[in-house]
Amino acid sequence: MNPQAVEPQIVPLTQVARGRRATVSDAMDDHEDAQVLRAMGLRPNAELMVCRLGEPCIVALANQCGLGCRIGLSRRLAECVMVSPCG
Repeated sequence: MNPQAVEPQIVPLTQVARGRRATVSDAMDDHEDAQVLRAMGLRPNAELMVCRLGEPCIVALANQCGLGCRIGLSRRLAECVMVSPCG
């Protein structure tokens, strides 16, 4: 094991600053709303950018051409989406 390897930090989506990018973690699979979140595009390894925090929390989902659709989440759901902030 590489002693310099660092585990990515996993935090709730609500703790990512506006304008920052993050990657959805596998950790949300245990949540009761995981199926709905995956249907909206918030599946493990999906990349997103936080556009607005609060109620609703608005994120832009990335696709092959860059940032794709934007979705709004209630604060309760946003707190359940676990992400790894980029950079």
